[in-house]
Amino acid sequence: MRPSSFQDLVKLAKSLSDPNRVRIVEALRSGELCVCELCDALDLTQSTLSTHLQVIRAAGIVRSRKEGKWSYYALTPEAAMVVDDWFHPFRGGIRRDALLVRDRKRLRQRLGLRQSGVCCVGLGCSGSTPGRRVS
Repeated sequence: MRPSSFQDLVKLAKSLSDPNRVRIVEALRSGELCVCELCDALDLTQSTLSTHLQVIRAAGIVRSRKEGKWSYYALTPEAAMVVDDWFHPFRGGIRRDALLVRDRKRLRQRLGLRQSGVCCVGLGCSGSTPGRRVS
């Protein structure tokens, strides 16, 4: 993501125009996360999360990588700087927002299940919606 045109600005703004996408980006500000960790922490189905990740990836905000059966996402370095700038005026509200506080708490709990720093559990292991599975 190297925003250099008016169209890039519009694409970036549109990609962050959904509350779930803002929640995903906020979670990824803490570092690289597995899809199942994001699903569990944000209490989103895998299909919903995938749809949102596709939008923010197309805008150049996140990158992905596969490791075995796990898919990991992280903010691109360029996007991390832009997101920090955009989110800065809202930091107080972001810290206090009940939904984002809950997301951070669930994410900390979910990350506590990692072994050797990587996800190894899959979906549905921390009280998330039953029946979801890693594809």
